[in-house]
Amino acid sequence: MHRKAQQKKRGIEINTGAVRVLRALREEEAFYFHVAVGKPTGENAKSLSDFSEKIKSIELESLAFHLQRKDFQNWIKKTLGDPKLARRIGKIRPSHDDNLRRKMCTTIENRIKELREAPLTLSSSRNFVVASGSPTS
Repeated sequence: MHRKAQQKKRGIEINTGAVRVLRALREEEAFYFHVAVGKPTGENAKSLSDFSEKIKSIELESLAFHLQRKDFQNWIKKTLGDPKLARRIGKIRPSHDDNLRRKMCTTIENRIKELREAPLTLSSSRNFVVASGSPTS
């Protein structure tokens, strides 16, 4: 039993959640902003940080449109892989004023900060050491 516990302890543990959520996306994975069905704004976001920046200036009509349709929540959960942020965004009420923009910006920026401050994990196996944590930028 003692040997088994020791092997488990030496196993590889990689916390890649933050790295996955904060990664840069391929063109086909980007979020494309619209103001209505069939009316693209011409803007897209290829990472959570990029998304955060676009939220600061994109038309309020686009924010409300996507929030009502749960487009943001679906993209964040399915493409970025962050169900926690998707739930937080889902709690924001759609509106056509700067309060919506402020709430979205604050929610996303707080989550980025949490992810970047994720603890570093070092684990070893017989042949190598793995370091993981959030990227710095």
